[in-house]
Amino acid sequence: MPVLKQLAALVSWAQAQQALIIHRIENDLRRDIEENLGPVEGSLALSAAAAEVGSALNLPHMSALALVSESGTLCTVNRSTHAQLSRGSISYRHAQRIMDELQTVPSHAAPKFEDELIQLAEGRTCAQFAVKARRMRESRWPETITVRHRQALELRRVSLDPKPDGMMELCALVAAEKGQAIFNSLTASARAARSAGDQRTLDQLRTDSLTSLLLKVPSSAGSSPAGSSLPSSGELAAAAAAPVPLPAEDPAGIRTEIMVLIDAETLIGTDDKPAELNGYGPIAADAARRLAGQALHWTGILRDNSSGEILAVGRRRKVPAGLRRWLQARDGTCRFPGCRVSTFRTEIDHTVPWGQGGQTDHGNLSNLCPKHHRLKTLGLWEARQPQPGKLEWVSPLRRRYSTAAQLDFGTTQVTPASAAKSDGAHRRTRPRPSTAGEDPPPF
Repeated sequence: MPVLKQLAALVSWAQAQQALIIHRIENDLRRDIEENLGPVEGSLALSAAAAEVGSALNLPHMSALALVSESGTLCTVNRSTHAQLSRGSISYRHAQRIMDELQTVPSHAAPKFEDELIQLAEGRTCAQFAVKARRMRESRWPETITVRHRQALELRRVSLDPKPDGMMELCALVAAEKGQAIFNSLTASARAARSAGDQRTLDQLRTDSLTSLLLKVPSSAGSSPAGSSLPSSGELAAAAAAPVPLPAEDPAGIRTEIMVLIDAETLIGTDDKPAELNGYGPIAADAARRLAGQALHWTGILRDNSSGEILAVGRRRKVPAGLRRWLQARDGTCRFPGCRVSTFRTEIDHTVPWGQGGQTDHGNLSNLCPKHHRLKTLGLWEARQPQPGKLEWVSPLRRRYSTAAQLDFGTTQVTPASAAKSDGAHRRTRPRPSTAGEDPPPF
């Protein structure tokens, strides 16, 4: 199929040109930053370029950061790889693998090894090439294995990936031997349960075992918030849990928290409208009620029945806890274009700085992750909030972007049947104790 090969070569050529343009953007921004702010660390220019590229291409910040870094490497270090990409001889995935394999190769041997990898890549799938390239490198420079493993361990992490229908994928990047041991242990437990007559599948049993081990809570939680008083009409209520004792067998003293926005009518079962799980999105009413069954107490936040707007707090600089909770639920993530950092890891920013007369109300506040907060504070990106929850951004290259809040009660249609149903609730359980020197938790 010659036409497919020609199209694949065209895609590779376009990606090579994209790398050139992205690298040029990084250089231009670096020069502008140094002219306006003086000498700065290289990571700032990289982050600024990632913000610009990510906003233009609708990429998350970390994906854009990787793209900018790869583009710089292709255009300055691995030029042979870039040339083959431009010719369509290899795909971008092959180019990424070549760059990865060259990272710890001694500098004097890298150019020759790069040429060998390019030849090895042609005519092979990326998976086939990766296996052969890794073996070739390990056989020539076995001493680098320990160094690379130590570097890789620094990147260990746990992440969440929202899935449809009320599901979430929990991912952990761990050392290979530990990951294999964990999976084998869960599998052995699952097979034992199957042998004992459990009808769940191995996948279900592995998942349920992992959940039970990590949370150390009974699988059947209560379905109603016993002892909780419902919020009065006209309030958005926040169920803010006080610290609770953990099971005696838990030596680590781990404390966790979640937050759910739920209408009072849904809470008591007279309505089945979806609730909102902060950091995920809509969840089923019965799932929200099960979570609410573990709430310890409620904190009310007054809002306007028709518009959903939270009351402002004028010239007070410190954001009160109730308003901070509302902003967490409203924004869901960092409000910079394309950023998906959860509000549990963001900072509250005054869109119009407080020192310049900006008010401490939800129409002048938003959540920004530390990286993007810094870009705004330095004046590299400009922001305004023409209406509560809607942010308009101007990049260093004068391109304009806008972001909308995760929750927008101001545009919700109010029907006669629901006009009196303005109550809602946030909920959290087992809040983490604040650490000395850190900001207090948002609840």
